[in-house]
Amino acid sequence: MSGCAPIGTSPEEFDTRQVLAARQCEGPSPDGCVFVNSPVKLEQQKVNIPSRIASFYPTAERLEFIDLNRRRWIAPQRTLTDGASIPWIFVPIVGSPTSQEFVNAAAVHDAYCGIGNEFLDEYHSAPWQDVHRMFYDALRVGGTPEHRAKVMFAAVYLGGPRWNNPGRNLDFVPDAYLRQALLDTMAFIDAKNPTLPELIDFIEGLEKKLIETWTPPNEDDDTGPRRTVDKDVPDPETPDTGGEGGGSQQGNEGNDGVSGGSYGKDQFPSEPVVVVTDS
Repeated sequence: MSGCAPIGTSPEEFDTRQVLAARQCEGPSPDGCVFVNSPVKLEQQKVNIPSRIASFYPTAERLEFIDLNRRRWIAPQRTLTDGASIPWIFVPIVGSPTSQEFVNAAAVHDAYCGIGNEFLDEYHSAPWQDVHRMFYDALRVGGTPEHRAKVMFAAVYLGGPRWNNPGRNLDFVPDAYLRQALLDTMAFIDAKNPTLPELIDFIEGLEKKLIETWTPPNEDDDTGPRRTVDKDVPDPETPDTGGEGGGSQQGNEGNDGVSGGSYGKDQFPSEPVVVVTDS
């Protein structure tokens, strides 16, 4: 299996991640896969971040998630969360999941990579792949159905932050192409119901193509063919993604309510459904 490792990944790292992905939570378990001090409790004070439309709330108490490897993931008191964690460019596709089954996972995920939490010791303290992988397990333990958890995992894996890994940076990929990659992944999930290792392999295959197409040329080596359009401008060959002209592309709605949505609408997370305290 190590012979199929993605470009830029050592066989040892690939095997480790395959084992990690193969051990997954399907719900609360005495061997792990459990939240401590659940449900997440938020303070009443709203925190507005200039670059975000959604309102954020600080957690009122520490929340922990323990995975199958007995690894503890911690959202300390005063972690800022909007209760969703879905990258905004994917909200028109995935929707704004802020119900009780998502918010625990979102709070812990936000502690490690969410905006406004740069001051926390947990922030970027684990590899981004592990943090996004933990998000899937936390969703499942919180009660999220398997299909939807895989879609949400794919959304954060493709569009969430990636740190200390410049060779796999997707920030330069136009949003329309990232959205199409998520739609392709959703179709793969619908058709194959893949395991987590299979899903990660599929996503990383799309990632490789995006990087090959959109990586800006090196200042010292500009020989590779690279596209140079603005990030937010769709390629003319792609379907109309509904900018100011109001066009849209609808996706199919799955049995668990995951919708293809409309690219032309600005949809942002609603208020998280959580216990709010005065403390």
